[in-house]
Amino acid sequence: MDLISGYVELFNALSDELRLKILLYLYVNGERCVCDIGNFFNINQSNISYHLKILCDAGIINKKKVAVWNYYSLNQDNSSYSIISGIFKNINKGEWKDNVSNE
Repeated sequence: MDLISGYVELFNALSDELRLKILLYLYVNGERCVCDIGNFFNINQSNISYHLKILCDAGIINKKKVAVWNYYSLNQDNSSYSIISGIFKNINKGEWKDNVSNE
């Protein structure tokens, strides 16, 4: 994959509001099970898995299989992490709680 194709895939993955909220959720809460993510957003597992696959394919998040569950976390080794963390660190912490914190 050439550089431009990589950016197209990255921006495509970031162009969906739910996927951005999933990324913010993982940024705030760290590694989480697919079941926790789906429950938080009140979305069935097949729908949430679709969005998580797009984020994985773009290299934005990592997937770790433990027994029958998949756990997801932000891929801090991917060059997109600095962009994502730069965006999210400027979000008001009150907004974090209202939009994606499970606290």
